[in-house]
Amino acid sequence: MKTNTLHTIKNTGFTVPKGYFDTLENEILCDIKLKSLATKSGHEIPDAYFDTLENNIINTINSKKEVKVIKLVTWQKIASASLVAASVLLMFHVFFNTNKPITIDAIETASLEQYILNEDLDTNEFASLFTDEELSEIHLINDGFNSQTLENYLIDNLEIEDIITK
Repeated sequence: MKTNTLHTIKNTGFTVPKGYFDTLENEILCDIKLKSLATKSGHEIPDAYFDTLENNIINTINSKKEVKVIKLVTWQKIASASLVAASVLLMFHVFFNTNKPITIDAIETASLEQYILNEDLDTNEFASLFTDEELSEIHLINDGFNSQTLENYLIDNLEIEDIITK
């Protein structure tokens, strides 16, 4: 640093706002007064508060007041919610159901035969499904099975116990 040019500096670089020293005294006194007030918390404890505190807490705990309990989930709320859900589900099923009813033509013959065999239906039950006019219209197909083919079929597909018991 050059010391020989320090005596030629006319400006220090620091400025003070106008009227700063006019209000300085009032600001300092206000700060001192605020600091003296800040030592008080603003909260006061009554006399003998801590002497009676324990008794007040025990009395409050022992006095059982009737408290009204409001349940968050009741059966009425659950029932109304399930009713709304069922209504919406039924509405979608009724309005957006595009399934056509199943006709007898849509059922495969093999699955129909399996159902009849597995259910052990009696001939009387079959007869109750048809009227006399429908039964007279049925023409049985005669393929002319010979006795050898029939005998081979019985041997391959039937057990001896089935033949004896019937």
